[in-house]
Amino acid sequence: MNFSELFKVTSRQCSFSPDGQYLACVNHYRLIIRSSTTLEIINLFACIDTIDTIEWSYDSRLILAGLIKRNAVQIFSLDNPEWKCKIDEGSAGLCQVHWAPDSRNILTTAQFHLRITVWSLASKNVSYIKYPKKLSPNSYVFSLLKPYMALVERRNDSTDHISIFDYSSNWSMIAHFQPNDLEDLQGIEWSPIADVLCLWENSYEYKIVFYTLDGQLLNIYKRENDRLSLGIRCARWSPTGQVIVVGDYEERITVFSYLTYKKIQASFEHPQKLSSGKGYTILKEEEYNLDGQEKNDQSKRKPYSSSAYSSSAVSQIETNVSIESKYIIYNGTLQIAPIKPDLDRANPRLGVSSIEYSCSGRYLSTINDTMPNLLFIFDFKPTFHLAFVLIQIQPIRCIKWEPKRDNLALCTHNNRIYVWTPQGASCINLPDESSKHNIDEIKWNNFASSPSIALIGQETMCVGFIDLNTDI
Repeated sequence: MNFSELFKVTSRQCSFSPDGQYLACVNHYRLIIRSSTTLEIINLFACIDTIDTIEWSYDSRLILAGLIKRNAVQIFSLDNPEWKCKIDEGSAGLCQVHWAPDSRNILTTAQFHLRITVWSLASKNVSYIKYPKKLSPNSYVFSLLKPYMALVERRNDSTDHISIFDYSSNWSMIAHFQPNDLEDLQGIEWSPIADVLCLWENSYEYKIVFYTLDGQLLNIYKRENDRLSLGIRCARWSPTGQVIVVGDYEERITVFSYLTYKKIQASFEHPQKLSSGKGYTILKEEEYNLDGQEKNDQSKRKPYSSSAYSSSAVSQIETNVSIESKYIIYNGTLQIAPIKPDLDRANPRLGVSSIEYSCSGRYLSTINDTMPNLLFIFDFKPTFHLAFVLIQIQPIRCIKWEPKRDNLALCTHNNRIYVWTPQGASCINLPDESSKHNIDEIKWNNFASSPSIALIGQETMCVGFIDLNTDI
């Protein structure tokens, strides 16, 4: 893997365009557009204030800059750099801004989620949508099959409703229903292959329901024997839409079928006691000096490394001792000491916080917040099972699957990038000149002819380029 020089970036605001041709970075009030392959500057746009968030349009021809503190949004065109557009929310305030999939409408959410405003760049019309419920990350989701948007509403009588809008027909409402089986709806996911919505209850009750767009209930699932249990934290459909995996606050994941919308097998608990004899491979990160002296005990270990993504770059620490790390296969039993969450604080770090699929849908990765240094990787073939456990020295900050291959990259707030493939895993140090660049976020370039990855820190970023002839 070859690395670029470091570029300045503000608040980790950096993003590849959906078509993979461009890389946008924020430097305070400047929006810099670079070629994703040469990293040459193509356009430089100046905003009226510090940029808080950026987002590409789905067709990669426009990009918005959200100025949250100014309650404003500025939009720029790559085809016509002289064209500019500004949206001002005024006294209503601004807390979120996103593109609609048609790339010609922008949705802004007012402070306190009082309303959603739809701004049409084509017709210059403005539409208002009332009653959006405050949900994380959004109160609305879009269909991958049709020009539809589903919105979770919280009415004045404290009841939740679902409204379906057709954004190709002037945002007309085409369906509306009340999910009576839920008292406090906390999440929504749209099936990638059907007009089916998955909804779930708040954290105090484990309940998940499946509805058609006209409000027909397909299935409802609650914990067996009516026992009390904490609720669902996250849920994700697979890329093929054949299953949806649900993670809860009790550190378990459950797999549901798209045919029956029922549980396929017993829920899986993330083990705190790991054993190499249970059918999965334990990969443990170990640091070592370049002279070959290991920093940790050598018992019950053997080297585990893949030639893929190898790098000869070495980082220098303040003691001038060169340190690298590698994965080793851990043979034996390992007891993990979980972090005790602070239950006196709102939204304690508890349960399954991340569920991500590989591009083919064969592999699934999860993170359990009480064991933030561990990444669990599951394999759906021949049957769903735990295949790998990666143990990092530092807590995992971000994980991302490569868009075209079943390869995964993660970072842990240091100057290394970690890559897992079904054939092996590697720990890659950044070059000496980037040794103080701590990586907090990673983003793959979606559709470039050769894979590349943005390694983003709080104030700097660089790009790693993968040579398909030598790095696989």
